[in-house]
Amino acid sequence: MSYLENGSTLRAMFRLTPPMRHDADPTRSEVVAYIRENLRCELGRAIRAFDSMRHLKSAVLIYDRIHRQWRGCDWVPAEEVDKISLLMSVVTELKRDISSLRSELRKVKNEMVSLRRRKGGRKDEEVADSQDDPEPEQQQAAPPEEKAADGEDWFKAMRAALAEGDKASPSSVPLP
Repeated sequence: MSYLENGSTLRAMFRLTPPMRHDADPTRSEVVAYIRENLRCELGRAIRAFDSMRHLKSAVLIYDRIHRQWRGCDWVPAEEVDKISLLMSVVTELKRDISSLRSELRKVKNEMVSLRRRKGGRKDEEVADSQDDPEPEQQQAAPPEEKAADGEDWFKAMRAALAEGDKASPSSVPLP
């Protein structure tokens, strides 16, 4: 929010700006000249203020695509017929935005469905592969809960294996 010397904001000062044309050359721009007159400042500050106010987040100045002019966000024409015309064009523009958002949403939904199908297909393939080649139980990692519960069993199995290792088998006994 940009505060002016008198304590007001740019929004409060320019929200009712009437429609004006903007030119790439700031010296010929009606909007920049209007801002410069009202702020009583140099050209550079007026350009910065215009850039700040036309940004989508602040939306103090709104670009009318039909008439190719900039206007204040709260500006409405003085005549009733023109007010209705302006509101109808705003409604039409909103309808266009809604339809484009709906089409984008449809595309994203279709992508999600196709990804789920692919993932589901891969899952079925993995299950089929695992049934063909069962992996040894030693290579499969158990969840941490099972590891903690089977800790004592593991120690018992290791002790039994070491006890059996103490008894030499005939193939591992060195020849005299």
